[in-house]
Amino acid sequence: NSMKWTLKDVIKETNHPFLNYYTLKYDVEKDDGKHYSYDYYMVSRRDLAHLLPKTHQYRRPDAVMFPLYQVDENGKIKILFTRQFRPAMGTYLMSFPAGLMDPEDKTIEDTMRREAKEEAGAIIDDIELLSYPAPTSSGFSDEINALGMARIVSIGSQHLEEFEDISRKLIPLGEVPEMMKHPETYYFPCNVTLFLLYFLERFKGRY
Repeated sequence: NSMKWTLKDVIKETNHPFLNYYTLKYDVEKDDGKHYSYDYYMVSRRDLAHLLPKTHQYRRPDAVMFPLYQVDENGKIKILFTRQFRPAMGTYLMSFPAGLMDPEDKTIEDTMRREAKEEAGAIIDDIELLSYPAPTSSGFSDEINALGMARIVSIGSQHLEEFEDISRKLIPLGEVPEMMKHPETYYFPCNVTLFLLYFLERFKGRY
């Protein structure tokens, strides 16, 4: 049996431009029919009216992460890594191109094409969606992300925002297993590690 959760109120606790702290006030009915008040605390990029616990609109992601790969003349695979300073971590992380879905982006593919050009200077094709929009940190945020991948057609200059500290490098997929053994040098987030394991399996025999 499951409890019944009813959202009664949401209180916005902060007023920052990009991320805010909210208190969710739930009524919880347990199996015995008794009701209890329960406060839960979360952060969100969304404004008060558009928090997911209020709207339940789970199909449009906040952001998309998408590894890009290049196929050389011999059919060998290279992966494009980004190395970006993440202030919340206080260090640089090895990752893949990713970005927020802008209001004018009609589809996830639109976001991928735009962000690939801005962040990596890449024109892409053969876009695949690997995961529909889904939670990434549901213990403290309503953020939902989609996951994709695409092939690099050509690569040129980056077009970064003022405080985006992002470098990029194409690395042969065959070098990735050794990189994964050295977190003190190559610090991968969990989702990036899972992506890499998928790539190593998917392109087996091509690196």
